[in-house]
Amino acid sequence: MKKYIYLLIVLWTAVSCSNFLDETPKGTLIPQTVNDFGLMLDDYDIYGGGQNKIVMGPTVIAMMDDDVWVSDSEEKLARYQQAGLRAYRWENTIFTMSEDDFNYNDFYHCIYICNYILNNLDGAEEGGAFTKDYVRGAASFHRAYAYFCLVNMYAKHWDAETAETDLGVPLYLGSNINDQVGRATVAEVYDQIFKDLEVAESTLNETESLTTRPTLAAVYGLYARIYLYQGKFEECWQEARKSREITGEPEDYSSFYVYTPGLPDWGIGGMSYMDWEWPDVVIYKGGSAKLSAGDYNLSTELIGLFNKETDLRWQLFVTDYDYYVMTPGSDYYRIAAMYHPNNPGINVGEMWITEAEALCREGDIDGALFALNTLRKKRYVAASYTDITERDPETLLSLILEERRRELMFKGMRWFDLKRLNKEPRFAKTVTHELLGETYTLEPNSPHYVLPFPSKVIAANPLIKQNTYE
Repeated sequence: MKKYIYLLIVLWTAVSCSNFLDETPKGTLIPQTVNDFGLMLDDYDIYGGGQNKIVMGPTVIAMMDDDVWVSDSEEKLARYQQAGLRAYRWENTIFTMSEDDFNYNDFYHCIYICNYILNNLDGAEEGGAFTKDYVRGAASFHRAYAYFCLVNMYAKHWDAETAETDLGVPLYLGSNINDQVGRATVAEVYDQIFKDLEVAESTLNETESLTTRPTLAAVYGLYARIYLYQGKFEECWQEARKSREITGEPEDYSSFYVYTPGLPDWGIGGMSYMDWEWPDVVIYKGGSAKLSAGDYNLSTELIGLFNKETDLRWQLFVTDYDYYVMTPGSDYYRIAAMYHPNNPGINVGEMWITEAEALCREGDIDGALFALNTLRKKRYVAASYTDITERDPETLLSLILEERRRELMFKGMRWFDLKRLNKEPRFAKTVTHELLGETYTLEPNSPHYVLPFPSKVIAANPLIKQNTYE
């Protein structure tokens, strides 16, 4: 497989060539078969997201929401990249000219790989482990996921009244890496996402042997996530249900245990340390570089949402043991470094809580309670568990959103949830971060909910209009 991985590195970095297939670099191979293309999409590893960046998700935004807290300790501050601290302060520039925005670069790296595959697949020779249908569907899914993350990071939240004019992100569908285009509209980006998902839905299987390979359950799951963010709640619960009908109920967290009580960093019984083998993964996305060397500290507000005695997510995945300096710290909690299932791809639990929210918003209280309690039974200590029976729609929706925040903590969606919920005055909130004696404030619907394009990208492509914060 490595010969194809190396090839794609060469193709990505050969920006001086007018056509990156004009010459074949010595010692590399140009992919010619369907199996070759399948191997490109199968590229992953536990640390770097793979050379082709196929299985990676957003991480920059994990420093920007209300779930994270940064300590003033000089020792702990040293763990963060400066770009991470700029993101934490919601500065107008996050990545300077001397820094690479790995999220932006890696998502477009993935997109170019998928473009190349989709533009050359028809002429490829059949044979090997992968079918042409699978490769076409998988490349389409990965491209859709990448564009969904990009448009939600670097553009305004979807608004049906303004999506046709709101600037989105550059929409590249070709495989010449020298092409320069400006920003498509938000509507145009979503139109392409849906086109790709339609292809994926028509070609993929219900299940695959690896969670890095897209399936129909993943396609329905991404549909559900998109419809939720677009406020199309009937379509949302229908897609979420189709996904979870394939995958079944969420994993029962009572089947896991911490080897050393209170120290999940030291291992969780029954849970693989391979992140793509974590429980409840429908499609694995992860491995992108982080802005913190020690995972993320939980904010006081997030900590307050957990019942530490009964919530298995707290007991399994949250620690106050400071692994990196080898001293306990009672003043903060953080996500366990290796054993928190923080997959920003599609997860089974997400589908159940998404269906619960969409059904509640549609007025189906019985359906919402069923979905909500099915998830909760798998997440709390059985001896103290009781179903939620609240039937007032507004109160129940608030309970569902709290459960969603617990279930999806550090899975890459809280920032997007804040953006969409700010559209509803009842859920709009002001977020504050404190650092070194200064307080930073993010107002509802602030322009800082739209990330600045990296300085290097703006300098290299004058067609891209930078986001402004006046």
